[in-house]
Amino acid sequence: MPSIASRFIVVAAFLVLAVFPASDVLAAPNTMVPFKARDPGPRPNPASAIPNPVDNLNAQEGALFNESLLRVSELEGTCDTCAQQPGNALPSDPDPKNPFSPLRLVNSAGMGPVFNADQCFACHVQPMIGGSTPAVNPAPIFAHRLGGTNVVPSFEEPNGAFRETRFKFNPDGTRDGGVHSLFTVKGRSDAPGCNLDQPDFEAAVHDKNIAFRIPLQLFGLGLIESISDTAIRDNLKANQEAKQRLGIGGHPNMVPNNGTISRFGWKAQNGSITTFAGEAYNVEMGISNDLFPISRSEVPGCNVAYVFFDTARTEKELYQDPLKIMPAWLMFTVFMRLVEAPKPAPLTFTAARGQQVFNEIGCALCHTPSFQTLGVANPTTPAQQIGPHTVALRGQQVNLFSDLLVHHMGATMADNIVQGGAGPDEFRTTPLWGVGQRLFFLHDGRTSDLTMAIMDHFSAEGSDGGDNPAKDEQSHKYGPSEANAVVQQFNRLSESDKQSVLEFLRSL
Repeated sequence: MPSIASRFIVVAAFLVLAVFPASDVLAAPNTMVPFKARDPGPRPNPASAIPNPVDNLNAQEGALFNESLLRVSELEGTCDTCAQQPGNALPSDPDPKNPFSPLRLVNSAGMGPVFNADQCFACHVQPMIGGSTPAVNPAPIFAHRLGGTNVVPSFEEPNGAFRETRFKFNPDGTRDGGVHSLFTVKGRSDAPGCNLDQPDFEAAVHDKNIAFRIPLQLFGLGLIESISDTAIRDNLKANQEAKQRLGIGGHPNMVPNNGTISRFGWKAQNGSITTFAGEAYNVEMGISNDLFPISRSEVPGCNVAYVFFDTARTEKELYQDPLKIMPAWLMFTVFMRLVEAPKPAPLTFTAARGQQVFNEIGCALCHTPSFQTLGVANPTTPAQQIGPHTVALRGQQVNLFSDLLVHHMGATMADNIVQGGAGPDEFRTTPLWGVGQRLFFLHDGRTSDLTMAIMDHFSAEGSDGGDNPAKDEQSHKYGPSEANAVVQQFNRLSESDKQSVLEFLRSL
């Protein structure tokens, strides 16, 4: 017959299990510790840092994609005569992780006086080339390349996300909202006459006049570009009863030139990946081009490159080569259009449960699981000749997990920047494909924890902005976040169901 003590232990254990389901309890020696859901962390990076193109490209498209890898991996300097090794060829000092990229010797040109980075894939590199911001912040490398005397701003933390900056207001109180480049070419050996100082970032931080953005991943953008406006509008109209019950609205940011739906960038401020590419070359690397022909700074002694610089190649040896005639910024468009979408991991039992819960609590009402591109690969009638010109992009399922609309997110997200029809607290629903291997979350990279990213989707009306690094004296004026009801439903889940959702997200 069991002793009184042993019977007491059995009864106590039964009471614990009655309060905490078995799936929510972790047993430690002589203790019963409540289970708490936590982000399992990013999945391992792929074996190769070189991305693949979308399936079924023809031979010419495949050649263009390979050329785009070479071009957008180039390390930029200011002038052709300053290059340390020949351009338009594989580098003599390749990065072991990227044979298309120089490790340290400059092989391209065109940088203007102000810039954020001197190489596309130094920022877009996690988990492979074309991804998002890496684990180690590359800002110190950019700041001091070729003898640059830049000071690395305090918000560029060594193991934090690489951040570009926008200033909210001009000194006279009018709206600014533009990118203020982190660095100048002052002190560099390829711009010996430049004495241009950096902006006063510390004053902007002190005055709460600064907002941050981190690099977005570039995978699958050709598929997103191929989604029709009609499909986006139809999805906006779908599930209206459920959306209204949860307080979800959303609207497209429109391209002012032609009235189509803009869909690229944190606020859907760019209507095409061509615009995205031209802007990136001009704003991030200071390279003037066909789309943005004026230098961002015209300070005497600092403009060493021709303006505009990056245009169709007319040198005889390049002009006669179909792979070389296009400018580098346009080859960046080719890369983004043809690179494949993120590959999800096979769903475990827990992740499959998480997908179900993700849909049940309303996450999928904004993070739309998929769209379909128009067209068929081999049309047989004129009526079938619709969809993307690139056959490989026709009739494809695009599992992006975004509605491509902008939504009010309240003070916890607001950056007080207006871009087109996207207001100071509005952001595009970020596509979740690839989130399983991202290291930093939200537009400003404030967290590496998926749970915290979910929590920061909540913002009550009148909130002071919580942990938002861009909060200011206007924060309390914002209305509630459209995600509030969904976050509340997430919070009411059992810890095991929360864990399932996190496991599902890390499978994407």
